[in-house]
Amino acid sequence: MARMEFLSENLFNTTTQAKVDSNTTTVEYLFDRSTSLGYSSDGYNSTTATMISVEFSAPQVISHILMQNHNLRDFRLFYDSATANSLLVDATNSNTSTYLAFSSVTVSSVQLQMNNTIEGSVEKEIRELFIGERHVQFERNPTVKKWKPMIFRKQIEHEMPDGGTVLFNIKDKYRASLAWEYITDDFRDDLYTVHRSALPLYFVPFPTATAWLGEAYETVWTGGFDFKHATNDKDQGWSGSINLKETPGR
Repeated sequence: MARMEFLSENLFNTTTQAKVDSNTTTVEYLFDRSTSLGYSSDGYNSTTATMISVEFSAPQVISHILMQNHNLRDFRLFYDSATANSLLVDATNSNTSTYLAFSSVTVSSVQLQMNNTIEGSVEKEIRELFIGERHVQFERNPTVKKWKPMIFRKQIEHEMPDGGTVLFNIKDKYRASLAWEYITDDFRDDLYTVHRSALPLYFVPFPTATAWLGEAYETVWTGGFDFKHATNDKDQGWSGSINLKETPGR
């Protein structure tokens, strides 16, 4: 099983960073953290290639690109100009989400060249595009008893005069609690660095380059850092827990 990981915030977070060949009005959906809304090309419903270029105001270190809920079959990923430095070439894709991890590189821009779609003869679409770097890959996943993910539904409930109930569903949000026993000093220190930063982070529960399910959530680590020695014998490692809650949408 793939090991869970914490990634940075999305370095792609403003419309001014993006250059597209068409349909600029949907660019903001590429980073709004909603996989139901996304970018769609306009006038490229054939094998004619179209490009999304994300350009940073200063060089950035990246190691991951995530593409959630897309329809691309033939596409390429580059950095620092199209065709210059290849990150991925895939002409036979059949998955609607793509997870790409690579050795860290410093880039000024990232290019996604979209050549054709899985369906064929439709506009190219991608709902979320994440560009960032890894903070920590877990040394091991928590056991099933200590891994509790949940889709939390924010609701407003009204009881009517006749005793009936009216329910207003506001938004679904991801939450998860994780706990370990007997982790190493190095893993404990890596987690402490993440907690001390007090920044939002992307949590990827099951990263894999093959048939990735597209699960990735921008979360905050709520509460304190409670890791302590698991036993009186300090050589046995550390035990503790993490609580994650998804951040607001844009």
